[in-house]
Amino acid sequence: MAKYVFDRESGCFKPKRASLRGVLLAIVRYSLAVLAAAAAFYLVFALAFSTEREQELERENRLLEAEYTALNERLGLVEGSVGHLQERDRAIYRDLFNTEAPNYLLSAQDSLRPSGAELEDMPETDLVWDAYALVKRMESAASEVSRFLTEIDTTFSGGSLVPTAIPSIVPITPFSPVQTGASVGKKVNPFYKTIRDHSGLDLMAPAGTPVRCSADGQVVQVVRSEKGMGNQVTVAHKGGFRTVYAHLADIRVSQGQNLRQGALIGTVGQSGTCFAPCLHYEVLRDGFVQDPVNYFFAELSPATYREMMTLALTTGQSMD
Repeated sequence: MAKYVFDRESGCFKPKRASLRGVLLAIVRYSLAVLAAAAAFYLVFALAFSTEREQELERENRLLEAEYTALNERLGLVEGSVGHLQERDRAIYRDLFNTEAPNYLLSAQDSLRPSGAELEDMPETDLVWDAYALVKRMESAASEVSRFLTEIDTTFSGGSLVPTAIPSIVPITPFSPVQTGASVGKKVNPFYKTIRDHSGLDLMAPAGTPVRCSADGQVVQVVRSEKGMGNQVTVAHKGGFRTVYAHLADIRVSQGQNLRQGALIGTVGQSGTCFAPCLHYEVLRDGFVQDPVNYFFAELSPATYREMMTLALTTGQSMD
């Protein structure tokens, strides 16, 4: 619509001519109005309607949240089962060895569990995978512990085998890990300097040190000799176990005598072919040679047992 202005000279109204500035201002105002309207329209559309991709992401988020909740519930059940199995394990360990079970996991850190700060920054997909992997590991651990406990229950059920029938204590007292010598395997003979099979564990000790029976059993052989293994005693135990105590100075038991775990058998000596005073100690099961070190974990602390195991495996020369 055209605008008019009054012309005083002619005394009539004439059409108003548009200036360049006015035209430019009008264009700017129009453009701003169009942009504001477009922004408002887009905002209303975005709030009222979701794109196909946004709808797909929302569905995935809901599925992930449901899966994460289910995994957390499973994790709670597994943790409860593991706690119950650990308590059973500790109870059995106390019954068998009259001591608390060593905890080898005190210094361990679960690599699957990130810190609190890391959890906040983790995407939901990583959180779900973390929970899933942790649940699977705990389920596997619980299954393995349950299998071990079942084997222990089966072994000791019916009273056919009692804990003290297992040769699980060190046969000399007092004992320090530094007294550990060569164990089972190929060892250098101290006299002939040749490699020979060594069938037992050497325990160094001063002559006269008490030697005790490592498990309940019956003396089945007593040998007094100045050759070979020297004075030695063989004790039979339930479960197919036999233990041999050789190079004794003197023998305090007789054949056929029943012994309790810890009973005095004799004293450390240097009888037979022996490089220095020591006890040559053997463990056999069903006629097969066992490494005696593998049975001492019940009496020794983890640190002492680890030190003893290291010395037994790395000592290359036997005492006999």
